[in-house]
Amino acid sequence: MTSREVNEAVGTAPDYDELTRRATQLRAVVAQPSDKERAAQELATIEQQLATRREDEGRAAAQARLTGIRRGVGSLLNEYGENRRAVEAAIAAVRQSIVKLNARAAAITGLHDEAAALADRFGLPLPALARLLEPEAEIDRTLPAFWQHRQIPHVAIEQDEHHLRERRTYQEVDGSEGYRIIEAAGLKPWPELTEEQRALLAERAADRKQAARDLAKFAEEAVRLRAEGALLRGNVRLGKVSPAAA
Repeated sequence: MTSREVNEAVGTAPDYDELTRRATQLRAVVAQPSDKERAAQELATIEQQLATRREDEGRAAAQARLTGIRRGVGSLLNEYGENRRAVEAAIAAVRQSIVKLNARAAAITGLHDEAAALADRFGLPLPALARLLEPEAEIDRTLPAFWQHRQIPHVAIEQDEHHLRERRTYQEVDGSEGYRIIEAAGLKPWPELTEEQRALLAERAADRKQAARDLAKFAEEAVRLRAEGALLRGNVRLGKVSPAAA
């Protein structure tokens, strides 16, 4: 076949140089991010800057609060010492009062015994003497329990949506100045997933896909069985059931 015949068969050959230049231009256009993509990139940068600012402000506020807490603890320790000494003095006073109370009770009981002895020995009528009630019947001895160190400090935590990772929420100090600082700065980011956790998530996703396929297959089988049942019932009504089936 001659070149003329080829040109007539396939038409005029395109300008491949022009096509190459146009392809280069189109690749450059395609490589440019869209307005939405550029906005998303800029938003991500801004969000990161804001997060960094919150973290810096939170750290500065936390450092100032820790300084205040250190001073506050020192001041409260002085007051605690005064309170402890007051309790010790009160307990000592109560102890001394109990000793005096018991001594008075012993003296009264002794007089009762003496009166009973005299009346019995000389046949005299026993005088009506007031009798004491035991202290438990008259005195409320209920006292608040002393504080104790917690064996295991209470820490509030939460789990992620996969129930694989944990992080502190710090709600055990809700209502405090420190909690307000933490709330403004935000919680710590979730820890990175480990290789084992990523593998587990992939396995769960595969299980969900398989369950969806099994459910779809079950639904198709149910539709087929219903269709076959309807067809069989229609044949029975029309008298089309085979003699063997009849």
